[in-house]
Amino acid sequence: MKTTKLLVRATTIILSAVIFFNPITASAYTYELLKSDAQKIESLNSNNYDDLQFLKPILKDKTVVCLGENFHRVGDYSSMKTRIIKYLHQYLGFEVIAFESGIGECSTVYQDINSLTPKQMMENSIFPIWHSKETLNLFKYIKAQSKTQSPLHLAGYDMQATTRYFSFFMFKLLYILDKNYAQEYINFENSYIPDVYSIINKYGEDSYKHIDELLKVKNKYQSKYKKLLAFIDDNKAKITALYPKNPHIIDIIKKTINGRLQFIDMMMLDTKNSYEFRDRIMTENVEWITNVLYPGKKVILWAHNDHLAKNTSKILTKEQGKWINSFTSMGELLNSKLKDKEYVLGFYMNSGKATTITTAKPFDIAPMPKGSLENVISKSGYNYTFVDLSKHKSETPSNSWMFNPIFAAEDGMTSETIIPMSMLFVPKDQYDGLIVINKVSEPTLDY
Repeated sequence: MKTTKLLVRATTIILSAVIFFNPITASAYTYELLKSDAQKIESLNSNNYDDLQFLKPILKDKTVVCLGENFHRVGDYSSMKTRIIKYLHQYLGFEVIAFESGIGECSTVYQDINSLTPKQMMENSIFPIWHSKETLNLFKYIKAQSKTQSPLHLAGYDMQATTRYFSFFMFKLLYILDKNYAQEYINFENSYIPDVYSIINKYGEDSYKHIDELLKVKNKYQSKYKKLLAFIDDNKAKITALYPKNPHIIDIIKKTINGRLQFIDMMMLDTKNSYEFRDRIMTENVEWITNVLYPGKKVILWAHNDHLAKNTSKILTKEQGKWINSFTSMGELLNSKLKDKEYVLGFYMNSGKATTITTAKPFDIAPMPKGSLENVISKSGYNYTFVDLSKHKSETPSNSWMFNPIFAAEDGMTSETIIPMSMLFVPKDQYDGLIVINKVSEPTLDY
């Protein structure tokens, strides 16, 4: 989730690609899509997975599959992701779904899965931008699979707090150990986030320029969270005994507590550096999930394209009429280590409806312009088109669009709606595969 708006001041001359590939003169307009490169997906929701069997040879040797999206509030994205996740779980042995959401919230919700409904699981673990009927179907599946010999484990890797569930979890835990300290904890935990956001809401994107005020908040709470960490260490044996089926509960708690202070450290940085700060921590958390929490298990990552694409620092994005460089993301950091063990699947849309990020107000999406990535792939004529970029090792006249800069839509760094032609990148540099939905629908919020 893009919790801040990226405003990077261009300090160097814009790459020559921008000069030669602009909305008026782009040679990208001549790009075509070979029918042989377009794989038709039949359905968003079917439990018959015959139309997804083409994924088996592509993904059978992968240990991490990344499912992106160029905009958060799209119902069809969540439906398609849910269906692909079920397929990966049932046919390719993937056992973990990890969201771009709080590591503590997702982990403690999964810890308490037996006492929660799927709706409670969804609403208490992941960012509200994905709270919908479409995503709820995934949580129903996670809940059902938890009662079998083949569970699909829920995890999160963000250092930000996404809900209040971890706070409630900690209060209950501390109440068992020390009733007075439990009350002390919940008092400062409940005031910390409002204190931080009072500054963010006051100054907006310029919050980092008011480090003095942010430091006052950090200094007010730093000793409290350090005391909490010490309390956890002192009671490690008792806590571990309370959760015998979760041998990593101490690590989860400590990572989440450290995230409280990391969040305010992030807000002291300018926007580009704050993005990179967050993505470095998310990278560390994903590595911990794959190497420690669920070693040897295949993992699916759910996030925005911006956090999963393989070379985001090479992406150009249009901001307030100017082309600027993007940031080094979690995806770029992970890909440098995972290489061919990872498959990054970007999601795009050609037209339809979505809802704005904060207000969930529906808006229309006109068909993407000629020469855009979405327009090229929609020439397949399919409602749901998959293209495997990974099999193309060298450029030919028929696949040149994969190897050259092309425009695509994004939510924009200061907009709550999708903006056509607002990103410029080489598809092969960023993704192993692409899914384009010809006409999307907004998420169903009445669930």
